[in-house]
Amino acid sequence: MIRFKFDVAGALKTAGMTAYKAQKTGIISQDTWRKIKENNANISMKSLNNICAVLNMQPEHLIYYEKDETEEKEIKGKLEL
Repeated sequence: MIRFKFDVAGALKTAGMTAYKAQKTGIISQDTWRKIKENNANISMKSLNNICAVLNMQPEHLIYYEKDETEEKEIKGKLEL
């Protein structure tokens, strides 16, 4: 499961990004902003790209993969069709 390494919503706020500004400019959608605030890293690559640009960071600075046995088993099970 992909997870954020830190409070991305807080970092965006520190960088001057508000929910209103994100939505008005189209940088981050309302749904994506909600996910980020909930620490849910299930966002689009476009959103990840925009966050990287705002925070001047590489994706590996924002996210990491955490092994989840249940999720991994489900995914690998689908490969065995």
